[in-house]
Formats: sequence, structure tokens, C-alpha cells
Amino acid sequence: MDLATSATETVVRHHLDALLERRGVAAIVSDYDPDARFITEDRTYRGTQEIHEFFDGFIAALPAGAIEHFTLRSLRVERDVAYITWCVADDIPLGTDTFVVDNDKIVAQTFAMHAVVAR
Repeated sequence: MDLATSATETVVRHHLDALLERRGVAAIVSDYDPDARFITEDRTYRGTQEIHEFFDGFIAALPAGAIEHFTLRSLRVERDVAYITWCVADDIPLGTDTFVVDNDKIVAQTFAMHAVVAR
């Protein structure tokens, strides 16, 4: 593993730990560069203030017990790019994110998930 790959993995794992250890949105967003881009199916969030707003809404919308049932299915890192897949029990059978890390900060991220709608 080269140094770039190691640094990228460290940043992504810190980001996931902030979420899973419930350190709050400010801790999650601290891993982002001030000019970072966060791309979803619906829109692109620009900068840490907009990314903070995304996480406020995302965490509030998670099903009860989601954090406790989060499973990291895969983590692949190639230099400055990391790709993860994850799930949250049966509620979210597939989530995926791609991160681009530069100077120990996330500068770009894509996000998608498939949530099962209760009937």
C-alpha cells in the first residue's frame, strides 16, 4: 500500500467512525475540504455548509436503529480514490459512496442508496 492509498483510507475510516460513533454532523463534515463537492442523484452539494445540511437531513431520515445495523460491505482504495458499499439491515440493502481525497480532506464524493419503502 502506498502512502496516498494509506492516507485516503485513514480519512474515509475517520469519516465513517464519526457517523457510526454518533459524534455529530460537525465531526462528520470536518473531513471535507471547504470547497468539497458531494454529488447525489438529486443534486450536488457545494462546500461544507451545504454538505452539513445534507447530513442533517440524511441522519434525521434514517430508520430507527440504522446506525446500529450499519454494515460496511466493502472498502476499496486506489491512491486518492476510495469506494465503499454498505447496507443497513433490510431497510437499506445497498448504499455506495466514492470519495476523492486530497491533502487529508475529502474533496469530492458521490452517494447513492437503495432504501426499501415500508408498505
